[in-house]
Amino acid sequence: MAHALSCTWHLRHALRRALQVLALPSLDAASLPAAALGVRRSAQRDADYQTSLALQFGRRSPPGAARVADAPTPDELATALVAVLPTVEEHPSAPLLQSTSVSKSGFVNFVLADKWIARQALHMATRGVQPAELPHAQQRRVLVDFAAPNMGKKLHVGHLRSAVLGDTICNLLEHRGHRVARVSHTGDVGAALATLIVELMEQRVELATLTDAALGTCYEAGKRKVVMATLPTASEQVAAVQFKSKVDDVVRQLQRLGTGDEQTIDPRVRETWTRACQVSREAHVRLFHRLGVDVQERGEATYLPLVARVVAMMEHSGLAVSSQGALGVFLDGPDSPPMLLRKSDGGYLYATVDLACLYSRIYGFPGVDETLYDEIVYVTDQSQQLHFQHLFTAARKAGWTRRRNKDDVKLTHAPFGLVLGHDGTKLSSRNGAFDYLEDLLDGAAVECSRQALASATTGVVASELNLTQEQVDAQNRVVGDAAVRYFELAQQRERNYKFIMSNVLNLKGNTGVYLMYASARLQGILRKAGGKDQISWDAYLGLSSDVIAAQDVLARASVDWHPSERALALLLAQFDDEVAAALAHLYPHYLCDYLYRVACHFHGFYENCRVLQDPRQDSRLLLCAATDAVLRRGMQLVGVEAVDRM
Repeated sequence: MAHALSCTWHLRHALRRALQVLALPSLDAASLPAAALGVRRSAQRDADYQTSLALQFGRRSPPGAARVADAPTPDELATALVAVLPTVEEHPSAPLLQSTSVSKSGFVNFVLADKWIARQALHMATRGVQPAELPHAQQRRVLVDFAAPNMGKKLHVGHLRSAVLGDTICNLLEHRGHRVARVSHTGDVGAALATLIVELMEQRVELATLTDAALGTCYEAGKRKVVMATLPTASEQVAAVQFKSKVDDVVRQLQRLGTGDEQTIDPRVRETWTRACQVSREAHVRLFHRLGVDVQERGEATYLPLVARVVAMMEHSGLAVSSQGALGVFLDGPDSPPMLLRKSDGGYLYATVDLACLYSRIYGFPGVDETLYDEIVYVTDQSQQLHFQHLFTAARKAGWTRRRNKDDVKLTHAPFGLVLGHDGTKLSSRNGAFDYLEDLLDGAAVECSRQALASATTGVVASELNLTQEQVDAQNRVVGDAAVRYFELAQQRERNYKFIMSNVLNLKGNTGVYLMYASARLQGILRKAGGKDQISWDAYLGLSSDVIAAQDVLARASVDWHPSERALALLLAQFDDEVAAALAHLYPHYLCDYLYRVACHFHGFYENCRVLQDPRQDSRLLLCAATDAVLRRGMQLVGVEAVDRM
């Protein structure tokens, strides 16, 4: 179930039962939303959780309702809750609560029972941390649009954020039991690709031997010519203007793809487009694979067959109107800048294709994707916020998001900030960093080699493992790629952040390498306990008759837990709450912060509590197994591979 590892779910459930017993006329316990119950972790040393319920509803009805004269005061309601909660325990022999109290400020404080926490840890140790299994009716169909590079252009550092943020959001959704489509809305018909195509044709580049590097060189050359066309003093202006005219013509040709007018496309343009997209696609897939990103390419050309129909619908509804030969949607009145759908020359714009794409995702697209999505999430940089505001407003005004007898389609833009260099300017080669994503990842591998991090996270030195230099380099790439991915995810999504390689690969602090270290230490404990070089926690627990026979070994040990044991076990029991919070805000860094706390608490436990050859070995090994289960599942969700040796 989704709430198996959720402390807040169990506390909210207990509060609802207590309110039903109190039967207050001012409160309908069954209809109260979860957020109104006000359960959150407590910052007080003598409490695990607290609720502001009494402060919210004492001496008044829910917000907006008339005041009830005989409603209890906040203090009276808090005191009543504390008195009733022990009587509504679902399992009196294994209670959820150890104690409850009322603070001076009116909060109701909760201390969870040590045995209850211990049984949550036992569940994780013996059954692992599994994805939620939601009933079909509760599963949401969610499409996440992320990565979305342009064909013909190398992936730049900005694509790192979109790719790993989007991929992780998908992981979180899937863990919570939803059905997810991972889509990269690739730019395969725009002016950038047209510029490349014209330059390739003018240079008569041999398409059969075309490389990713050659694409980048040709695109830059073509882009310079397009810029020259706007400079009246340029000596090459005439040729540049002619070049720009060819680019505009190719853009119009590409917009005929899949529309029934494809026969009017120049065969050389079609051939060059196909080959350039193929070469780009292979390069993109290679880098996404390095980052552990799983995404399906679905380019802009996919939606061109729908563009004319969608534009006609917007025009017929009166939302789109003609102005100076162009067609646009005036979202904020006739005096506001319109969202252009069609230029005066008949050409379509980026926004037009996006609108057709959104229509297909809401109503289905036979032959491409017939799913009717409940939610669509776009993960792009902050510069596109206005674009998505316009896009969503147009869709809502057209009535697309309204559904009979169902919730409206939810449209979400998850914007992200810039990646900066050490000097606070946009990350590039000019500030000693990297323009392109592949260069950044390769740089991380080189730094791993310099710091010998690969050997630190895969075992003893390469010579003792008989590794070839090629294998060592491969390990450096794996560690470096994972560290880069994690460092990105550990940042607050909307904020700009400085990418400093020494911080990315730091063995201390909130880094992927630190989590790998904790994972390796756990595996080291297991190897010593099992007396084997290769053994899993499942195999060890299955072989250890003492642990399996005494299912309450952790509960018994919790009677005199060391504070480090309790703190670690309580933190592990909060896993689902942290995943839910990360998903609610689309903030993967919440989960990264949590995993870092797990690693820190585990190291604290390991330093304070002897695990092996100790009377409490069985219970502490179970706690290690639970930690390993949470850490590995969490690392899977953020896309970092756990390692077995340190």
